[in-house]
Amino acid sequence: MTDCSLPRVWIIGSSLIARLQAHLGAFGLHQNLGLDCQITWAVRGGRRWEHLMPLLRSKRADLRDDPDVMVIHLGGNSIGTYGNTSISLMRRMKADIREIDLLFPKTKLMLSDILPRWNWRGQTATTGYGLERTRRRLNGAMYGFLSDMRTEDGARDHSRLPDIMFLTELVSLLESAPGTIGKDRLLENMQENTQ
Repeated sequence: MTDCSLPRVWIIGSSLIARLQAHLGAFGLHQNLGLDCQITWAVRGGRRWEHLMPLLRSKRADLRDDPDVMVIHLGGNSIGTYGNTSISLMRRMKADIREIDLLFPKTKLMLSDILPRWNWRGQTATTGYGLERTRRRLNGAMYGFLSDMRTEDGARDHSRLPDIMFLTELVSLLESAPGTIGKDRLLENMQENTQ
């Protein structure tokens, strides 16, 4: 039985987040990350940004209460795929964030950076330099967009995860010291963002 008074956190992502969930599960941390909160994972390998809104619309229809925090790690699988120019993907991401703001008005939104890769889906050149530039451009544009939203609506606090610590450093920290430093860093990051 879950405690309805605990903050509810949704974590939405693709295969990286699915691996994070599995890794945390090995240490018994996947249910609440060691915090006083309820975690709901919505992870699937290969999930693209385009899959986000159908997922959230279906969850909205099934729920009475908004989550307190929604962490989204998507976008990397969409870069370089057919029909996704950097401009069209950026416009879609911004429109979706606006819709999320309307669908979940009480939710604090945390959007993680799209992470760099050695090889991108749809990469046709020998290097992914152009797609890497797109990734950086999208991250910068979304950071600016969320900052503007925060300024327009001072009562709401939308934020981007600082330096993607939650996703990239966490796995290596947990693997190297599962009971100590990794958990401490994760708890510190999540406590800051669930208060």
